[in-house]
Amino acid sequence: MTVRLRRAVPDDAPKLEALHARSWRASYAPYVPADALGAPLDSNMRARWSSWPADRLILLAEDSDSVLGFAAVVRADVPLLDNLHVDPDARSNGIGARLLKMVASCLAEEGASTLRLVVIADNARARRFYVRMGGQEGTAHDEALLGETVRMVPFDWSGDAFDALVADFDRQSRKDA
Repeated sequence: MTVRLRRAVPDDAPKLEALHARSWRASYAPYVPADALGAPLDSNMRARWSSWPADRLILLAEDSDSVLGFAAVVRADVPLLDNLHVDPDARSNGIGARLLKMVASCLAEEGASTLRLVVIADNARARRFYVRMGGQEGTAHDEALLGETVRMVPFDWSGDAFDALVADFDRQSRKDA
């Protein structure tokens, strides 16, 4: 599978909305009630993607046929990786790692040197991934997710950990060129 990474554009919104909902249903089913992943999720996704979030850095991974994953970052003093989703059928192919590294590289170009995200505390697979990618786990706290209270864990990249993501992306980009 040949995967291409690029910045998303407003015309990508319908595909991102569909992938976002599909990924949430596959990823969050063990953590939130099933009814929250029906109409409430559809409404949430329509609202999120009905207008292009110009204040965010949005990257996507695609092959010749479809969007395979995306990352969305809220720009702030400490940028927040609000979403990192890979199509359930395309997972374990390095797409999430490539997107995370590209996020760090793009943020570094904008002058950032840190990155934060939060993940569901019980999502052991995601937590292992972020640890493997050099993230430093913080203290768990409660947040609302689709109207449900869920335990979340923050991850931070700064200093050498952030720089390693950037360097890995740059190294991979040179290899792919």
